[in-house]
Amino acid sequence: TVAPGTHVAVEGPSGSGKSTLAATLVRFLDPVSGSARVLSATGSVELAHLASDDVRRAIGWAAQDAHVFDSTIAANVRLARPSATDDEVWAALDRAALGGFVRSLPDGVLTAVGEHGRALSGGERQRLTLARLLLAEHRIVVLDEPTEHLDDDTARRLLVEALHALADRTVVILTHRPDLLPGVPTVLRLAAADDGPPPSA
Repeated sequence: TVAPGTHVAVEGPSGSGKSTLAATLVRFLDPVSGSARVLSATGSVELAHLASDDVRRAIGWAAQDAHVFDSTIAANVRLARPSATDDEVWAALDRAALGGFVRSLPDGVLTAVGEHGRALSGGERQRLTLARLLLAEHRIVVLDEPTEHLDDDTARRLLVEALHALADRTVVILTHRPDLLPGVPTVLRLAAADDGPPPSA
C-alpha cells in the first residue's frame, strides 16, 4: 500500500520481478493472482476495471527501455506535454540532470537524437525519458531503474532533483541500488525466484 503523495522504493536483483511490477501498475499486464488497485474519486478500484489509457494517464512509467524518437531533444521531452514552454522543457532537463549536457551542444534542445536516440549514450537516453516524465502531470509515477547507466554522483544528483520535483506525487522507485536513494522512507525488497521468501522487516 502506497499512500497518496508518498515515495516508496522496491529493490531486488535482476529477475526478481521489478519490471513486471511496473508493467502491472500501468496495466500493460494484469495480475495473474492478487490485485492492483488505485484510489479514485469514488474509492478503491481494480486497475483491471479501468481502460488502459485511463490508467496510463494517471500513472506514468519511466521504463529502462523507454522509446526515444528520431527527433530533437525538445520534441522528445514535449511528448509528455506538447504545450510546454521552453522554460518548462529546460526545467525538466535540469531536474533530470541533463540540462548541462544539452547546453553544451551546439544546437541545444534542437539537437537531433537520431533513430532510437543513437546519438545519445545509454545514460543520456535514460535521463531524457525521465525529463519527459517529469514534464507530464501524472499523479502517480513509477521510476524503473532510474540510475541505470549513470555514475554514482550523477545518479544521486538525479534522484535528489527528480524526487524534489515529484514531492507532491506518489512515486514508486524500482531499483537494485537502494544505497543511492536520498532518504526514501520505505524500501521493500523483492527476493529473486531462487532466494526463498524475503527476510521479515
